[in-house]
Amino acid sequence: MKSFRLLCVATLVWFSVGTRAGSVSAAERPNVVLVLLDNIGKDWFRCYGSHEDVTPNIDRLARTGVKVRNFYTTPVCSTTRVALLTGRYPFRTGWHTHHDPAIYGGGYFDWNREQSIARILQNAGYQTYIAGKWQINDLFDPQQQDAIAKHGFDEYCLFPEGKKGHPAHKQRYWDPYIIENGERLQTDGQYGPEIFTDRLIDYMKRASQKDTPFFAYYSAILTHLSLGPTPDNKGESLNDREQFKGMARYADKLIGRMVEALDELGIRDNTILIVCCDNGTDNGAFHGYHDLAGEVDGRRAEVGSTMKPKENGYYPMTEWGINMPLIINAPGHVESGYTLDDLADVTDLLPTIADFAAADLPDGLVIDGRSLAPRLADPHSGEPARSWCLSQYHKVRVLRDQRFKLFSDGPFYDLSEDPLEQHDLQHGDRWTRDSETRNAYRRLREVMDALPADTDLPWEFRSISARALEAFEAARDSASTSIAP
Repeated sequence: MKSFRLLCVATLVWFSVGTRAGSVSAAERPNVVLVLLDNIGKDWFRCYGSHEDVTPNIDRLARTGVKVRNFYTTPVCSTTRVALLTGRYPFRTGWHTHHDPAIYGGGYFDWNREQSIARILQNAGYQTYIAGKWQINDLFDPQQQDAIAKHGFDEYCLFPEGKKGHPAHKQRYWDPYIIENGERLQTDGQYGPEIFTDRLIDYMKRASQKDTPFFAYYSAILTHLSLGPTPDNKGESLNDREQFKGMARYADKLIGRMVEALDELGIRDNTILIVCCDNGTDNGAFHGYHDLAGEVDGRRAEVGSTMKPKENGYYPMTEWGINMPLIINAPGHVESGYTLDDLADVTDLLPTIADFAAADLPDGLVIDGRSLAPRLADPHSGEPARSWCLSQYHKVRVLRDQRFKLFSDGPFYDLSEDPLEQHDLQHGDRWTRDSETRNAYRRLREVMDALPADTDLPWEFRSISARALEAFEAARDSASTSIAP
């Protein structure tokens, strides 16, 4: 029976261009729950080889669903979130550098320029909901107060962030500042992640009683700094590392609650559950981080040595900073217990979800993502959706294929032999003697050189990292001018 259902899903997604929402019944379209964890990388997921044991619920989803081996995000929150919501690369949207409108003011995620996955599914007849973090609009700005609705969400429960001195400033965990559908909640003595999970489960209960499928986006606030206790260890004396470990374990616990709710509602088989992360573990998460050892896909490495701090305002674009977990679990729709070796990046989530939902992609916008839906339904047939994946931060772009990785500003690595990216292949005798290495470089260089220039946004990035980049580049340009002949 399951094989037949998977075949039906594969047929649906392969031929969905001709059979979109208007001709597919609500019963045939799955619900979608998208979980995006905050600032935690593969080094904490046992299903990706970590020595830690804090993700049993997520590990179970990996064992009973599809785990994607290589999934590129960007190295920082806001740039990943815009790429996820739009299915478009940072150079396409222009949002290539970190920016929090509620904190710094200025520009914001503009519903007139971009269409989010929520609006795409809403247009296809889905109910839509978001709980958790929203950092790419200033919900206290009168011009942006309706941003969540304009981006396609019917209902929301959010930590909105806010400028320094505002009650919402960093008040995300205990006694959090939360806005639900325009009204501030009373949250004294409560833990923010619990509130968002409760509201999400309540929404799923209500939405599952209707005749149309739902899309629920759980934009988690765990495990973003600042560090602190959870309800499970409040009052204990914990060092920084123990606090972070408790936060990671609690994030997994909440995902377990979501899965249990789906089971109790009887909609588990017809719900696509996606778990992913926006970027790698924050290097400042706790003292002694360099002592942590991890193992990814059978390759042991010292985690601390790969998680470099920001240099000149740049976030780390090593594999530990941008190659994140991606797990898709849906008993009635995707393969079970399978590791997908296909390359993927964060832009692929939008067309993948749209394919499963039989939703039309927007006209007039280039979508960079490639749908993984056919390969998720049957990984043993068809070809991978892409031969390379991409990440970008500021002016630096990164491309990789299954083996090699190229930075737009020069370095070129063989990840199969050098996962810590310590040996630039363009230096040394291998470059002169190995034609395969040179050919791989040329292939990736041709792709890199063919990519469009960055789109200009009608505003400037104002984050601390953006200002650091501007200062660094100004100093560099000044030094170059002073030594010019």
